[in-house]
Formats: sequence, C-alpha cells, structure tokens
Amino acid sequence: MHLNRRHLITSLLAAPAILRGASARATETPDFSNIVTGQVTPVPDLVPRWQKFAVPRKRGDKRPMLSIVIDDMGFMHPGTERAVALPGPLTMSWFPFATNLQAQVAASAARGHEATLHMPMQAFSNSLYQTGPDPLRVDLPPAENLRRLRAALDVVPQTVGLNNHMGSVATRDIPLMDLVALEAKSRGMLFLDSLVIGHSVAYRQSALIGVPAASRDVFIDDSHDKAEMRHQLAEAVWIAKRYGHVIAIGHPRPATLDVLEAWLPGAEAREGVALTPLSAVVAHRNAIPLPIPPIA
Repeated sequence: MHLNRRHLITSLLAAPAILRGASARATETPDFSNIVTGQVTPVPDLVPRWQKFAVPRKRGDKRPMLSIVIDDMGFMHPGTERAVALPGPLTMSWFPFATNLQAQVAASAARGHEATLHMPMQAFSNSLYQTGPDPLRVDLPPAENLRRLRAALDVVPQTVGLNNHMGSVATRDIPLMDLVALEAKSRGMLFLDSLVIGHSVAYRQSALIGVPAASRDVFIDDSHDKAEMRHQLAEAVWIAKRYGHVIAIGHPRPATLDVLEAWLPGAEAREGVALTPLSAVVAHRNAIPLPIPPIA
C-alpha cells in the first residue's frame, strides 16, 4: 500500500535543510590556468543536466506549484500517446526497456513535457513481471547494479533525472541508494523518491550526497476508482496551496487518463495553481536558483 498522509507531507517539508537537499550546489569554477597563447582549452559545461533539459517555469508565476509526474511511460503505447497529449507541462517518466524511446520522448518534448527515467528496482514481490527487466537489486554486486543503472540512463534521452519504479526492497538499502545517488550526482541529474514504502532511504541518501532531490507527496491513482482519483487531485491542490508546491504521481492507465483528460483542461484557472515541471519544484525545495526564462 502506498503512503499518502498529510502528516507525512508536513514532516518532510519541515525537515532540516540538509535533508531537503540544500547541499546540492553548482559545480566548481573551471580552471583556466592552462590557457596557452593561440589556443583555448574548452570551458566545461557548467549547466547541470537537470537544468539543461528542464522545461522552464513561466517567468514571474507566483501561483502554488502542482507538479504531476506520469510514470510507466513508453511501454503501453496507447496509454503513452494519451498521456503525451495531456495539457502541461507535465513530467513523463520513461521505462528504459520501452521500444522506440527516441521518437516517443521527442514527441512528448514537442508537447512541452519534461522527461525522467523510471528506473526498475527490486520489490517485495520479487517479480520481473512487475519490475520489468534488469531492476536494481540488493543481492547483486555493486558493479552489476551500476551497469544496469548506467545502461538505463543512457537509453532514455534528454532526462532531467530519475525516480524509482517499484523498489519496496531496493529503496530501503543504503548502499544501493548511495550507488544511485552517486551516479545521479556524477551526471548532474535530480532524483525523485516515488516513496512506495515508508522506510525508504532513497530521498535521504540522495540529499546527503548532494543530489537535488525530493519525495512524492500524492499518488493520484493508488485506487482504480475515478472518484478517489479526483479526491487525490483535490488533496494535491490542498497541499500545493498550503505549502506552495506539491508532487503528484499518476500512471497512463485508462481510468487515470479519463480523469486527467477531464480535470487538467482549465485546472490552473479553476484551482488557482500552476502546472509546473518536476525540476522547478525540486529546485524550489532545495533552494537552488534556476536561470530566468525569457518573457513569453
């Protein structure tokens, strides 16, 4: 069962700055000492990947931020196509084992959506049917987990970061979550803990290692009942207005898409919130300034 309690949100948002990832900062100043007359050493790219591929928030928008992440993208093509067609900006989290990812992610980006990797991780069920192939596992050597993680990161283009798919076992393991966080940091990526279990250490370890990180606040479709999904969207709006930001996760399932297709059009004006890419909410929670986008 997924956790979804207001007191959990309150405690997360009230956590010390270090646990909210405030240690994540820009990379060090480049060394220009080896510039030679007539030759210039290329300057390293100082923009981290999660900012380079971020969808910018509307300039000057002060409304509460509602970030909706759609997991399980790319594998179920009819649901993926319906999700991509939703008004946004939303953040789409893509399975690394999906086919034709380049074209699918490109179509999503053309609609104004952000992209993350949806990384399979070991669950209590211990079933590949649920996790998908090559999940990160606590019983594998670190070298094999790192190989699987790097292969997955390499296959999904233009991602700002990653979040866990399943992971009720994997996200409780400190060494494995440190491995994930260190790789995310080395690539300049953010991390979202899907928070599928209450004792997850994924967010904490990412924040301590200096990765811009956050935890999911609401699952939109933990229940298949459409009325309950609408209630969860109302809960997300309440949290956004109470704290200024919220991260909600849903999936490209027929019932979920029915609800989102009806709810999202006009939601900003109706609910008084701004649909916001995940990267902007993570930046806000970690007190990281983002480049100011041009006036539209």
